[in-house]
Amino acid sequence: MFGKKTAVIYFSHTGVTKKLVEKFPLEEGDRTVELIPSAPYPRSYFKTLARAKAEIEGNVPVDLENGRQNLKAFDQILIGFPIWFWTCPKAVTSFLSENDLKGKTIYPFCTSGGIQITEAVDEIKRNADGATVKKGKRFKRYSEEDLKKWLDQ
Repeated sequence: MFGKKTAVIYFSHTGVTKKLVEKFPLEEGDRTVELIPSAPYPRSYFKTLARAKAEIEGNVPVDLENGRQNLKAFDQILIGFPIWFWTCPKAVTSFLSENDLKGKTIYPFCTSGGIQITEAVDEIKRNADGATVKKGKRFKRYSEEDLKKWLDQ
């Protein structure tokens, strides 16, 4: 993406983050990975909220079907997610703990109508040992120009 080998790792419970990622201008050699929890979240909005809140407040890791990834070939890692309880879902921090990200540049992004990404970026920094974590980006709608500006920061 924009001349750098890019891996886009994302969690999308309702499909909003996935739809955003599908608009990214990926190039040959770039890769996308949707994080899949081993135990799917319930369809019920309220049951999902209850589970997510318990995971976040209890710092409970989420087992992922595809958490471990070979990221050696990638210069930048974009990590996307919805904001849950002012931070990133535990699927994201579980991914971070399962992978060697030393020397990688991580660009966190979220889909949220109103909540800022600040707390989520702090959580990612705490869990991405040896990586450089850049300023996060909150998307309400997609713009390739905004994406490029953010990655060029």
